[in-house]
Amino acid sequence: MVSYKAESIAVAELFALEIAACAKPGHTLPESLKVDAHMPEHRHGMNYAPSVKALAPGRWRAEGLMFHMPGRWELVFELRGEGITDRLTSSFQVGLLDFSREEVARILQHGPWPPPLAPGPGNRVSGKPAAIALGERLFFEPRLSGTGSVLCATCHAPFRAFQDGRARAFGLEEVDRNTPSVVDTRFYRWYGWDGAQDSLWAQSIRPLLDPREMRASAAHVANVIRTLFAADYEKAFGRPPVQDDEELLVDAGKALAAFQETLVSGRTAFDDFRDALEKNDAAAAALYPMRAQRGLRLFVGKGNCSVCHFGPRFTNGEFADTGVPFFAARGRVDSGRHGGIQKLKASRFNLLGRFNDDRSRSSVAATRHVEAQHRNFGEFRVPGLRNVAATAPAETAPVEP
Repeated sequence: MVSYKAESIAVAELFALEIAACAKPGHTLPESLKVDAHMPEHRHGMNYAPSVKALAPGRWRAEGLMFHMPGRWELVFELRGEGITDRLTSSFQVGLLDFSREEVARILQHGPWPPPLAPGPGNRVSGKPAAIALGERLFFEPRLSGTGSVLCATCHAPFRAFQDGRARAFGLEEVDRNTPSVVDTRFYRWYGWDGAQDSLWAQSIRPLLDPREMRASAAHVANVIRTLFAADYEKAFGRPPVQDDEELLVDAGKALAAFQETLVSGRTAFDDFRDALEKNDAAAAALYPMRAQRGLRLFVGKGNCSVCHFGPRFTNGEFADTGVPFFAARGRVDSGRHGGIQKLKASRFNLLGRFNDDRSRSSVAATRHVEAQHRNFGEFRVPGLRNVAATAPAETAPVEP
């Protein structure tokens, strides 16, 4: 009997095997070992001749093996002892799992990436370079806060994938929820963990006014725009900042949104794999690690992960009860989506209001028809999984009932 172990095996990459052999009953351990491999269906072998080094009686290390094509390979072990040679084989699938048509169809639904980029219909300065430049300056401006001590980047730090690594955000005080990354927010339907905002510009206003986050007011933000950014504002909006305070607050939110819309995550190895499947390019698809392929099969299959984490952003954009405790702190309940809908309907900044620049009102259907229901209590927005490895909190926060 032979057993072997490899740290990793990938198409067109050299690898080594640790090999151990047991003797037949009544016989001594094998004295020598040769290792080879071939593809039975293609009738050819490896392009490299491995070297075998004895480590101990019955143990060897083979180096210099390479499977240069995806598919089924057969490892061949020739063991010699007592003048007799035994030949043992072991099949090994490398490069690409045999995904079913249904699995491939589900995988293809998670792309392509990035999606087409189009200006936000409710923001007249979406995509305009001058507005993006103003929004970036505001994002890193501490004087926009009421105390002059915190800025958007306090919680949305670029070096932490535009979040803060905390279990719960901390602006001027600790708040009840985690800071989501603002990367890929241009593709959202709802904003905030409870969906209390229906546009990125409205969501950008919310922390400015929150006393625990930036503790500003419409008057304060308007004064900052007029005194520090008048020229930038006029370039972005085509007029001097002489509007009332609330309009300037909204325009600050729209400039911030224009900047955040530029933050789109890059392509990943999954995207290359997905596109290779779509093009039926087996060689390119085989570059995706086998362990990732096995996880992907679970993700779109038995695990049912893609029921909620669906589409190019790996989220359906809606809300689910994931078992997060209702208690934000002792004696304080976080109702999640249920309360978010109520805030949305009551907000003068929602897309049904006068600040929406989409005169066709094509973007308001979701806001008009959403309705708070009992089942929404304790639901939170399904997060997208792009960049998820970079956005997990470094610590967890206990919740007291």
